[in-house]
Amino acid sequence: MRRQLLFSLAALVVLAGGSARPLRAQTLEQPRARQGYWIGVGLVGVASRLNEEGKDRGFYTGDGFTFRIGQLLTERLGLGLLVEFGGIAKGSDQGGVGGLTLEGSATLWRGLSAHTGLGVGYVMVTDQDSLDKTLRGGAGSYFLAGASYDFFPWRKRLTGGWALTPTVDFRIMPDGNIHAYTVFAGLQVVWWSGLPRKMLVLPEE
Repeated sequence: MRRQLLFSLAALVVLAGGSARPLRAQTLEQPRARQGYWIGVGLVGVASRLNEEGKDRGFYTGDGFTFRIGQLLTERLGLGLLVEFGGIAKGSDQGGVGGLTLEGSATLWRGLSAHTGLGVGYVMVTDQDSLDKTLRGGAGSYFLAGASYDFFPWRKRLTGGWALTPTVDFRIMPDGNIHAYTVFAGLQVVWWSGLPRKMLVLPEE
């Protein structure tokens, strides 16, 4: 009986997978610039407020780099990976922040989208004027929320293309000896793959 149940479940999975493919192929979308996969790199400014073992250290600032890759799963919802890191400093303290995030995105209006995600990251600082150059900080999980807007100043295709994308990401890392509240804000250059012609509602011409 148990073996028959397993065979039945397996058959249902196969049939569901087989029926889902033609249904997906029949779903056509209007051509838009933000379609398909995306990959982007960016330069950002970093501002991070650090709380070290209960003591507020104030704001550390610096510059950083971001890398994003992902795909729109529906017309509005996407899933991707975000890598970010940067250097920060305040007075004689110098260090860095960074992390890897699994993020979801939702298109709100035209090129405007909101982002949220969970990641793992680090924050490390050291006093350059001290004889003891021991790194202070830690690593742990963090929460991310942000927004971006895709501009397509060189658009020549019905779907996909190059975009300039201002971004703002805010993340909270409550783990480790240093609790970090960090903002990454800057500009990305993003390439969108677009969709194949068979998935688009094309103009008559």
